[in-house]
Amino acid sequence: MNAFSRRGACPALSAPMQTGDGLLVRLNPVAGGLLPKSLIGLCESALRHGNGIMEVTARGGLQIRGLTHESARLLAMEVDALGIAVRTGVPVETGPLAGLDPEEIADPRPMAERIRVAIEEAGLTARLGPKVSVVIDGGGQLTMDAVVADVRLAAIRTDAGVGWRIAVAGDGQNVRPLAMIEKDAARDIAVAILRMVAEKGREAHARDLTERQRRSLASWHSFAPPSVLPDISPSRGEIGSSADGRTSAASVFGATSAISEGGDQGAISPLEGE
Repeated sequence: MNAFSRRGACPALSAPMQTGDGLLVRLNPVAGGLLPKSLIGLCESALRHGNGIMEVTARGGLQIRGLTHESARLLAMEVDALGIAVRTGVPVETGPLAGLDPEEIADPRPMAERIRVAIEEAGLTARLGPKVSVVIDGGGQLTMDAVVADVRLAAIRTDAGVGWRIAVAGDGQNVRPLAMIEKDAARDIAVAILRMVAEKGREAHARDLTERQRRSLASWHSFAPPSVLPDISPSRGEIGSSADGRTSAASVFGATSAISEGGDQGAISPLEGE
């Protein structure tokens, strides 16, 4: 609690942000919701330590304003005492009715959890900027189209069952489409995108990826688990193919300018508009 996050960063409970009306914190409960008793307790805590107003953000988080350095510390202690676990790390978000909507194409929560774990295993949290985020949209009555994200996965129905449309840099209307992918590859391509963003520095976002990098992601369909992939820098990346002719992991994860264009069009099919 000794350092405040800069404006534009994510003002988490452990890193409040200075605003014109005091410090601001945002909470994203791990459970995805709060029991009435916990919500009442949190509101009372916000009244004691902040300006008494608790807001719901566009991403479904809770926002408390009007804190001081000391009251922010007390608020954090009371949140812990209430047993409210809050998420940290790269935001990987699902819709407010995830797993509950009968019209949902797929429950996005298992996919979101796999991506969260993969991000941690790949050591990307400290390398990515505080506003880098992932959205997993299972479809249904309430979509995540209005939420901007660096990586966006949207469930769609296909002849073979359920697939995932993956896109980068934008909301549901102006994203840059990459590919249609199978469920098993979705986690790995999401982490591959984040690795490429991390290579560009903590100020980077998916919008900074080159068209060549996006094409390489769309054409690649051989994904190794992120936990076993080396941390390859652009200068050390190697271009190669596996025994079956598919592009190697080193080619995609390490290359920024050296990767060859085009690529094999296999299980991942580039979407129109790329």
